[in-house]
Amino acid sequence: MYQESALRSYNEHVRENLQLRHAVYFTTLIFPDPNQFDAFRSSYQEVMDISSVNGEPERFPASQMVWDLGRMVFTRTRLPGKGCTHRRRHLNKRVLDHWYINLPFNSLRPDGQHLGSMAMPELHCLATSLETEVNDDGILMLFIPHDLFTSTVMLDRMLDVQLNGGLGRLLADYLFLLDRSLPELQTEEVPHVVEATRSLVAVCLAPSRDRLAEAQGPIDATLMGRARRLIDVKLANPNLTSEILCADLGVSRSRLYRLFEPLGGVASYIRRQRLLRIRAALADSMDGRSIFRIAGQWGFVDASAFSRTFRHEFGISPKEARDIGWASDGFAVVRECLDRSQTPQTLGQVLRMLAA
Repeated sequence: MYQESALRSYNEHVRENLQLRHAVYFTTLIFPDPNQFDAFRSSYQEVMDISSVNGEPERFPASQMVWDLGRMVFTRTRLPGKGCTHRRRHLNKRVLDHWYINLPFNSLRPDGQHLGSMAMPELHCLATSLETEVNDDGILMLFIPHDLFTSTVMLDRMLDVQLNGGLGRLLADYLFLLDRSLPELQTEEVPHVVEATRSLVAVCLAPSRDRLAEAQGPIDATLMGRARRLIDVKLANPNLTSEILCADLGVSRSRLYRLFEPLGGVASYIRRQRLLRIRAALADSMDGRSIFRIAGQWGFVDASAFSRTFRHEFGISPKEARDIGWASDGFAVVRECLDRSQTPQTLGQVLRMLAA
């Protein structure tokens, strides 16, 4: 037992060391209310000028997560939203010349995760003049160095233009997927993610047959992400079928089946997600409902068939799962503290490293 525990702890330590960590985490909440906006403004030093539209706000709760991907930098910024409009302006004396894709979002769940965007992505460049006002709940930004693309002719044409249509929505969905995926990413996977992102950005900004083929991997990953979120929303619907998913996603049945083939198929994926929900409910000591009532909530109407399916999936009966308080395998990774002596302090410092 001790050896198993020690091995488990060692494996967890190894995984943690291999896991990608954000380069900067910043929050204004550690400052007194009157100083929060000034602290937020300082976090963009060397990148852009931040100013208030209607005078210094009494408080400005905000946070920023910066991910250094080697050849790209990705940021997620939480903002106060309506009533706290601020102005962003590119610096006159420009130190940086990176491109960046800007995606505001305005819908948030109580846990802080975004449900979607009320805007479409836009391409900007820190080396050009730009002034804009922001009153969103948050912004995703992807910074890209000039030399990442062999030709920037099409990028120049798309400068400061909102990316509408299907490709714009595809790029927005991919940025949301990237934001959700980075906390679980291993460092050895980063170069592959950067190349996939570069391919997708290229096809969205300058579509061609060759680029579409090159970006098929991230396109499929984005579509899979949309499909999973849709299934998550509709999971309690006993009438959830492939036909409903195809209609909502706007894809053919064969395309949907190809996406889920590595996971054993659409029906198998839906069934497993429902079983995971049941297992989590059984592990909750506050949930006193009968096992069959919990199973019925997730579409299992035959008690015997449900028990067999549950045992086949987890190797244990539903009653045994409840008795031992089986834990859900879902997890969230939140790191609030960093070793500031070994990591950059600001977004500007990370971007200077990107340009080096």
